[in-house]
Amino acid sequence: MALTSPGRALRAIFESPETYILPFGALPLHAQMAEHAGYEAFQLSGGMSAWWNGVSDTGWLTLTEVVDYARRTARSVDIPLYCDADTGYGAPINVQRTVSEFIDAGVGGIHIEDQREPKKSGGVAGVELVPDAEAIGRLNAAIAARDKLDADFMIIARTDGYGAAGGGVDEAIRRGLLYKAETGADVIFYEGFHTWDQAELALKETPGPAYAIGAPMIGRKTVIEMTAAGQAIHPVPFMLPGVNEVWRMLMTMKASGEATVVAEYIDKMNTEPDFPGWGAKFGRPSTGYVRETEELFLPQSSRRDYESTVHAGEEY
Repeated sequence: MALTSPGRALRAIFESPETYILPFGALPLHAQMAEHAGYEAFQLSGGMSAWWNGVSDTGWLTLTEVVDYARRTARSVDIPLYCDADTGYGAPINVQRTVSEFIDAGVGGIHIEDQREPKKSGGVAGVELVPDAEAIGRLNAAIAARDKLDADFMIIARTDGYGAAGGGVDEAIRRGLLYKAETGADVIFYEGFHTWDQAELALKETPGPAYAIGAPMIGRKTVIEMTAAGQAIHPVPFMLPGVNEVWRMLMTMKASGEATVVAEYIDKMNTEPDFPGWGAKFGRPSTGYVRETEELFLPQSSRRDYESTVHAGEEY
């Protein structure tokens, strides 16, 4: 069980002097995998959460849907969760409710973007920004709610100034510096850069914690290089093979008309020492814990017989 607040634990990661590699996914299972692997935080992606729920990243999911998803993910692990809160879901009063709901869900922090609604997925065509004053008001409304409810909770200001209509590197940096000066945002997040040079320039211009995503070459930089540039965190979509390799297997099975490709994979899965099998080992409560509670709280006559089956003694 976590011994500190989610916000305080997340803040320590963002304020660390070294770039933190942050696993970035869409499911409670992904968060559990990150925790079991030894990572100290997890980011729940808005876009990936939408895609894994079968919808596009266009603001289709409502606040209550997103928060419910975040709550289930936060409850599944003891490490802090960092979440995408899109535009804050409306006017200043709605933004304040957004902050309240995420805090209540046990999340450590959120990022709020400066896009006009309906928002677009970062880095794609059609992105438009709200005016400076509206973006500042949106962030300060969030911060006022944070300060009232949980001072540890983190508010990250995301700008899509690079990829928006009429935008570019200068506009992104201008917005980042503006939000840093005019709001109480904890971190500046630059979305959509195409080159490492662009990211490096923005990071060096921005005081305090900041990070940038977008260009694949950012992820090819070492932690030493990213740290030197001022990259606070580096989100990594480690679950992409869970889409692409699954698709490849499905298409191979369809093309062959046989299920042998899956059987062969299961054989490999059952023999590889590093494979987690069917994934049950990550779930909460574990089967081992269920057994322990039965033995602790049920009378002998009502307990299951765990020793007389082919699975006797196995733990998942």
